[in-house]
Amino acid sequence: MKRMGRIVLLSLLAATMAFAAACSKGNESNEGSQKPSAGSASSTASGEAEGPIELTMARENEADIKFLAGETMDQNSVTEALERDTGIKIKNMWVAETAQYEQKVQMSISSNDIPDLMAVTMAQLQQLIEADMIADLTELYEQHASPETKAYLTGDGGKQLDSAKHAGKLMAIPQTNGPYGASTQVWIRRDWLKQLNLPEPKTMQDVLAIIDAFAKQDPGGTGKAYGLPLTKDLFKDVTFDIRGFFNGYHAYPTQWVKDASGQLVSGDIQPEMKEALKQLQDMYKAGQIDPEFAVKDLVKENELLASDKIGVVYGPFWLSAYPLNGNAVKDGKLVQDWWPYPIASIDDKPAKSQIELGVAKYYVVSKKAKHPEAAIKLLNKWVQAYTMPTDSDSVYFLQNDEAASYWKLSPIKVFSQTEHLMLGEMVPKAVEAKDPSSLTGLEAPNRYGKIVKYLDGDVGEWAEYPISGPGGAFSIMFDYSKADRYHFNEFYGAPGSAMLEKKPVLDAKMSETFIKIIMNQVSIDEFDKFVEEWKRLGGDEIAAEVNEWYASAVQ
Repeated sequence: MKRMGRIVLLSLLAATMAFAAACSKGNESNEGSQKPSAGSASSTASGEAEGPIELTMARENEADIKFLAGETMDQNSVTEALERDTGIKIKNMWVAETAQYEQKVQMSISSNDIPDLMAVTMAQLQQLIEADMIADLTELYEQHASPETKAYLTGDGGKQLDSAKHAGKLMAIPQTNGPYGASTQVWIRRDWLKQLNLPEPKTMQDVLAIIDAFAKQDPGGTGKAYGLPLTKDLFKDVTFDIRGFFNGYHAYPTQWVKDASGQLVSGDIQPEMKEALKQLQDMYKAGQIDPEFAVKDLVKENELLASDKIGVVYGPFWLSAYPLNGNAVKDGKLVQDWWPYPIASIDDKPAKSQIELGVAKYYVVSKKAKHPEAAIKLLNKWVQAYTMPTDSDSVYFLQNDEAASYWKLSPIKVFSQTEHLMLGEMVPKAVEAKDPSSLTGLEAPNRYGKIVKYLDGDVGEWAEYPISGPGGAFSIMFDYSKADRYHFNEFYGAPGSAMLEKKPVLDAKMSETFIKIIMNQVSIDEFDKFVEEWKRLGGDEIAAEVNEWYASAVQ
């Protein structure tokens, strides 16, 4: 996921942790996730206990963690609970603030002085593999990971777990997350559809007709309306994510796609991109796009939505929570009725929503670690505590007036790949049946409760209804999954030397060219010139690098 998507998703997860403290009376843990007895500490050959296993770590101290009085990153309720539950004592080799963490990891790698366990980026993972500094976890994972953990980490079919493998060996534990949360829907003002007597969209032609009607008929009564918001960040903006518009033309900007020969090619230079750019150019010429978008960021462009000048936007499932909620609810009333719809196709071929791998970090274990299996045990504990919490597990998600974000203190954190998809099936059914008894885990009951409050008249909870209510964004995401309407980026390896050196230049050239095309400053045929220049300035080298990775990692 992109950084902003990841931050918002983690923020949403953090919000659910407050709920965990109040409702952590879950099912008793089952086989494979039971709490260890006193004998779970390391033992000698004669069976005499040696005491807890010590595991050294590098830790990131995130700014929103609020410690209980007297507690620190080195000693806190979570580390105490882990020693109690797993027999593992965490000892921090060093702690760094978020802004310095990645750099300090790099210094540890360069000096060949890494702790037993730490979180690294994909690029750093590749460095560690090449330097032969980390342990092969294949057999340890097979032997020690619980059945629940193995199922939890392969909810996406195994793609994220495979990304942590090298030459068929598992070299790290991926920090799994739901890649589907980055998919887009098209959000439309339903109150304006009703006002202008327009049908809900089924095709891209319908969407274009709605955009045209909103721009021409100005249902907000402002004197000047537009059809679609764009920002100067174009494909980097994951809030007003215009990539969803391109997906309706079967174009996948910023991704690598497989061509007819089985080779990977850049989605940025495919013919489908030209068609979508031409449509945006036509919309700009028709006055349907803000003429100043090229100098505006998300905040400035959102002012047009807030002032009733725009009623269609492409974006992720959480768009109603941010930034639309601030526009939609005023003085206890719903004044803008935004609703998500599936992205529509320009032809009879279903449109696919593009998504990335969804892994932010990888947990690696040093080859010098005395107890590498401890990492798998910590992984098991997180999965059990998050999915099947017992009475004593509430400490792992502590959030109250005195403490905040204690879930971030767990040494290994992995998140469900499919939870948001399942929410799209479970929560709407519970809402329609007015029966939450089937809802499990932490998040589903919390979202159900917010919807019930909204339906009972609490307009302040409106943002949740378009997300997880019947027919909402989660339902759309669930339907995308059932109908195979997700488009994964085929490249998810570490960037090579050509990509590191030349991609920033190519991306800047692409943004400049595409904005000029949209603003009708140059002909649409400038796209063809861009493609040739892209190849000449390093694109072909990057493509060769990507396909070399693809041949070794995937095929």
